[in-house]
Amino acid sequence: MTVADWRQRQLACDGRQVPPANFHITLAFVGQVQPPSLERMCLSVDQWLDHSPVCGSELTLDCVGYWPKPGIFWLGCSAWPRPLTELADKLRGIAVNAGSKRDRNPFQPHVTLFRRCHAAPPAPPTTPLIALPYSHFSLFESRQGRQGVSYHSIQNWHLPSRPV
Repeated sequence: MTVADWRQRQLACDGRQVPPANFHITLAFVGQVQPPSLERMCLSVDQWLDHSPVCGSELTLDCVGYWPKPGIFWLGCSAWPRPLTELADKLRGIAVNAGSKRDRNPFQPHVTLFRRCHAAPPAPPTTPLIALPYSHFSLFESRQGRQGVSYHSIQNWHLPSRPV
């Protein structure tokens, strides 16, 4: 079952549905930085991964949550591999060194299902249990268009399936 299938069958919310094409898990939010800073950031990620490879793994999306201030209802993980948190922390640090604002929120892997929710939706009738393998991560640029926000890959990094 996909995230979109599960959302369609299990949830009703007063917020705006995120299009399935925009589903993603954010490791580090970069925000607006100038192209030279982006280049330095990508080079830093390359160099770090050359010396400290991170392996791909799998997440299990098995819980839901609601953040009232931004009005976000999400599908996430009750537990995840420690190296994923270490990767997110390192990428956040590299982003700050490139000029991004520091994100002080703890890392919580999640897929945003709805935005602009005025209240938390009722609990879903069944608990989600969606396996989500990962073998790469990407730097995306968000662009605002007539149809809303779309994401465009700038750079991708492969994560080997086992230690190198």
